[in-house]
Amino acid sequence: MLKICPLIDLFFTDDDLATRAAKIADCGYSYVETWLGADASQLKQINNAGIQLVSIVMNFATDAPVAPINPENRKRFLERMDAMADSALAAGCRQGIVTAGQCVEGLCYQTQRASLVESLAEAGDMLSKRGFSINLEPLNTEVDHAGYFLSSPIEGLAIVKEVGLDNVKMLYDIYHMTIMTGNQFEFITHNLPRIGHFHVAGVPGRHEPKKGETNYPFILQGIEQGGYDGYVGLEYFPLLESRASLLQTREYFGLC
Repeated sequence: MLKICPLIDLFFTDDDLATRAAKIADCGYSYVETWLGADASQLKQINNAGIQLVSIVMNFATDAPVAPINPENRKRFLERMDAMADSALAAGCRQGIVTAGQCVEGLCYQTQRASLVESLAEAGDMLSKRGFSINLEPLNTEVDHAGYFLSSPIEGLAIVKEVGLDNVKMLYDIYHMTIMTGNQFEFITHNLPRIGHFHVAGVPGRHEPKKGETNYPFILQGIEQGGYDGYVGLEYFPLLESRASLLQTREYFGLC
């Protein structure tokens, strides 16, 4: 059975992290992920009521000083990866999401791409010794992330192949990639070994997966049958009350 992990930041937002985790567990989930990452004590609060934290965000798309596409950022980027991995591992979490960053004015595409590959390779080698993995995320540039460097799943795949490390893979966000390209099922099922994490949300709107054009049960069935053993993150902004939304998604995915 697929391991579904709600993004704890977007559900039961009036509660503290420990209470959110307990309420998510009560909806039938065993895993969560978070946009947080710097504070280990904060991350530890999430591991509550049988919930396991499985992924954090290591850097945000607009976090220019540590964007790995800029060669000038290499030292800061590696320090960020090291510190974030420390926080995650202290909370029992062994993977994180890496973004490429916004395009850097004055640097050509190939310079930025080469910097991204080299930065990921250095980070991956450093973190592999601690049993930690990172997942590079392409994002859509049509709706949510204008100016972001990496919007193609084909290019994302090529980059992680070039890095060539088992602990550096691609995060495939079905919401973002539905906006950018088609042929989702074929791309995903042919490239599962290079995908370390998934995100889902309804298209358009980024709300409940059931509310949109994407046939998620069909795609998720292919992912499961392909032998994927990682996590599928619910990174959507619920229109329904949190409990109703999470229960609806479980039912829609055939998990209950």
